[in-house]
Amino acid sequence: MTFSGRLSQPSIIILDGATGSELEARGVKTLLPLWSTVALLSREGRETLRSIHCDYIRAGAEIITANTFRTNYRVLKKESMESRASELTRIAVDEVRFAHEESKVTSPVFIAGSVAPVEDCYSPELVPPNEDLLDEHRRHIDNLYNSGVDIVLIETMNTIREAVIALEYAKQTELPVLVSFICKDPEHLLSGESLEKAVERCALLKPAVILINCVEVNLMEKNLEALRSLTRLPIGGYANVLKKGYTTEFDITPQDFAKRVKEWIDRFQLKVVGGCCGTTPKHIQCLSEI
Repeated sequence: MTFSGRLSQPSIIILDGATGSELEARGVKTLLPLWSTVALLSREGRETLRSIHCDYIRAGAEIITANTFRTNYRVLKKESMESRASELTRIAVDEVRFAHEESKVTSPVFIAGSVAPVEDCYSPELVPPNEDLLDEHRRHIDNLYNSGVDIVLIETMNTIREAVIALEYAKQTELPVLVSFICKDPEHLLSGESLEKAVERCALLKPAVILINCVEVNLMEKNLEALRSLTRLPIGGYANVLKKGYTTEFDITPQDFAKRVKEWIDRFQLKVVGGCCGTTPKHIQCLSEI
């Protein structure tokens, strides 16, 4: 089944949960600037990453996000590893395939290639000029396409112009493209730009789904309410349960998290749901079950 075919079905699509915080929890130190890419550099790291993917698949996730959030040329150049961008992206995508095989789950799993802001997600003021953005996203999206991803997931976008540049190029692959924003309040991206304008600009390019991610679970409802009012395209969201530093912010169990997300699904007709920083396979299992 294609992702477009799956999207046309009435049931909810479950995205996986966090990778970076889960790597940390399992003993892989995700140091900046490479962050979760560190897991790709050793056999032990790759085995841990594969086990995380495998656990999410067994928990019921239909979309597994490859660990490509920080395999882009610009980040790797900071560690003089830019020549390995294509290789590390391919390794990350392959680990999802290996995990699907090991899971023994026979239902389809869609591999999402993660496309993050080329600079820090929480620092919209660092977003480089448009020509640099186009070059960076072109390189990374080409690597994802050549690695055989099923979906391009443009996520944690903190400015309109970077989201649009990445989305415009990703659409040329003819793969389904999902675009997701990080917001500072219900009406504004982290940059302070209008969520309404962001949705308007992106909707013209017809992404498969528009989402909100990496917003605290207690604040996500207002974001999703605003998003639902702005578009009739399929929408979704994946909230975090951590504050910066990977310190638990909320006393929320996986069961409570799943109930909260179910309320959002019912109220806002969400199509794609999952978890961001701090969520685990148990969160996704509870969400899938509910």
